Amino acid sequence: MTTLWLIVLALLLATLLCLVPPLLRRTPAAETAADASVRAFYLAQREQLRRDLANGALTPQAHARADEELQRDLLQDLAMRRDPRARLGGQRAGLAAACVLTVAVPVAAVLLYGQLGNPRAAATVALSQAPEPHAQAADNDMALAINALAQRLRAAPDDADGWYMLARSYETLGRYNDAVAAYQEVLRLVPGQPAVLADLADALLSARQGQPDETSIAAVAQALQADADQPKALALAGMMALRRGDAADALTHWERLRALLPPDSEATRQIQTNIAQARAMAASGRAAPGAAARDATAPAPSAGASVTTARLAGQARIADALRDQVRPTDTVFILARPMTGSRMPVAILKMQAADLPRAFVLDDSTAMSPDATLSKAGKVRVEIRVSRSGNAAAQPGDLNGVLTDVGPRADGLALVADTVVP
Repeated sequence: MTTLWLIVLALLLATLLCLVPPLLRRTPAAETAADASVRAFYLAQREQLRRDLANGALTPQAHARADEELQRDLLQDLAMRRDPRARLGGQRAGLAAACVLTVAVPVAAVLLYGQLGNPRAAATVALSQAPEPHAQAADNDMALAINALAQRLRAAPDDADGWYMLARSYETLGRYNDAVAAYQEVLRLVPGQPAVLADLADALLSARQGQPDETSIAAVAQALQADADQPKALALAGMMALRRGDAADALTHWERLRALLPPDSEATRQIQTNIAQARAMAASGRAAPGAAARDATAPAPSAGASVTTARLAGQARIADALRDQVRPTDTVFILARPMTGSRMPVAILKMQAADLPRAFVLDDSTAMSPDATLSKAGKVRVEIRVSRSGNAAAQPGDLNGVLTDVGPRADGLALVADTVVP
């Protein structure tokens, strides 16, 4: 668009250079030619008087008076043309005309283009070449909302629900250390909450690439001591047991968890897979420290998940044409955002690209906050994002796929990561 207007400006300047300079010049040659024209006019008048005298139309006395008047008029006209004031008046007129043209030509060109042309064409071309802004705007909205929440909590640090929402939001962005700090603020205000302890352990494991440490192990133990049926704590306890080579202890935790979950849920299918793996390990007498670790950060459903009213289910995959651009360890986010209002996700799952294609289920058990759930959102926008950085906010080179206007209950969704984020 800048190039277009530079071309327009160059054309206008060229036009003015053709029109204005002649108006500012008054050459001696032009003045001499004007004098010659005046002399020729008076010579013609004098020749007419001579013919009138020859034809008898004028007496010699009348001819002499007329010839004298012609000569006097000629001298007066020539004197006026050589008068500096007359020349100045002509120069001023030329300068005025030049100024008028300098303003009038650009204004006329703009008005004519606005009337007959298409002033929006350049902008339309520029917009058509720009990346689709919707996904980026949604990510920016989420980042702004999280930053605003963090600032509010710094000013009013006794809001436990606010800290909990901030912690879940940080996890969504892959900022696990910040999430740990936020969960610790929640526990400062409401100590001993089993669900928060399990979330804290989950964030600690994510920050350490799935490797348990004393803090995460203690958090899981405290959560199960307060509530032996806390779903996420049971899932994490089984994972930790499997990592230390205790398949029997992992089976104890995971079988207890399976009994708490809805039979047809995605979480149940995943736990059944983990149980089968733990049994195979127990039978062979070997342990696989990395097994099941990749699912430790997936939100675990609560025991009451069977009464949720909203449920989105389908198959997630990566487009065949883009499969070569994905590494098996890339992080995959499947999330739902409201179509209107807040752009914060109301449900989210996290996995690895190696897990795809895979069936998925989003329901209230996968909410980031108990106050912002799928059941309360109405129609949603379901997204899949494949991220190399592990960050839920879109980055250039990530893969993205979107389904819009999805109702609160939908099965058979085909969610495909088929677009590269520019």
